[in-house]
Amino acid sequence: MRPSHEGPGPRLHGWAAGAASASAYGSMSVVAVFAFNSGASPAVLLTLRGIFAILAIGSIWVLTGRVRRIPWAAAVGLTVVCGIVFGAQVVAFFVAVQLGGAQLPVVVVNVCPLLVIGLVWLRDRTPVPLTLILLAVITIVGLIFVAGASTGAASLSALGLTLLSAAGYAVYLVTSERWVHQVGTVASAGLVTFGSTATIAVFALATADNFVVSAPVWHTAILQGLILTPVGMGGALYAVRRLGSVPLSLLGALEPVVGLTLAAVLLHESLAPMQWVGVVIIVAACTAVPLVSRRQPLAAAAPALLHPPGLGEATVLDPRPQVSPNTARAADDNPARCGESDGG
Repeated sequence: MRPSHEGPGPRLHGWAAGAASASAYGSMSVVAVFAFNSGASPAVLLTLRGIFAILAIGSIWVLTGRVRRIPWAAAVGLTVVCGIVFGAQVVAFFVAVQLGGAQLPVVVVNVCPLLVIGLVWLRDRTPVPLTLILLAVITIVGLIFVAGASTGAASLSALGLTLLSAAGYAVYLVTSERWVHQVGTVASAGLVTFGSTATIAVFALATADNFVVSAPVWHTAILQGLILTPVGMGGALYAVRRLGSVPLSLLGALEPVVGLTLAAVLLHESLAPMQWVGVVIIVAACTAVPLVSRRQPLAAAAPALLHPPGLGEATVLDPRPQVSPNTARAADDNPARCGESDGG
């Protein structure tokens, strides 16, 4: 298979989008504190913010002239498969936090990069660079420091739900990698948000959560829905489109770092020295991800574009076979196997 190489511009945009996504998702937990202090349940807040996010992303899609006919298979895949998986993993994570506190889930959920690496290997049948695997392990070590020396007595239910959340996010990243090329970043973000919001709303209704909320909850939902969710979801999908699911999953380790920093500034929480050590380890590992990945050739994760689109636009596709970014990075190390899989 013939990989198509991109210049440094799209790659740099991909790293910037991934960092912006991690920053947005990392700040959501701090912003959510104001809603939770007002009595809102996680499922209610997630549903309300999802409604505002759908309106925001849909407006961007229409007002920027990106409305195109969307392939039905990709649309169904993003809405039903990715949307439900994404929504379910968010619910699983918040329930785990309610059962066992926040420290253990913050650490355990970040085994996600290792799961993404495994899924990419199963999909592409090509090895992921060992340096990326090592960086994934290093970030987990840093997260253990960030969570603190003592995570308390964790229930098996909390541990199991957190692992399900990590597995769900890994499946979401890997499965969306192909469809986002067919639909575009903005439309993909809207479809996934619609599917995940519907999933969370069903959970909220099934658990009889109260949707009568106070003004601070609405303010939080508006901030998260109109700004943080579009940046987080759109940035992640754009990074997956440009870089692949493995590098993006590694950048996700920045989320707790951003959360801790904002908590220290806005909520006046203090960090122990060992937690600062963890922050340094995570930042160093995430900074090394683009440097390590730059040594590998990057290919598009879908057919090459005859007419490159703007951010989120649908595209005219080159039917010649391609490989995914994760496959292309390993192709030079194992060229004989490059043609064994279509990367999908």
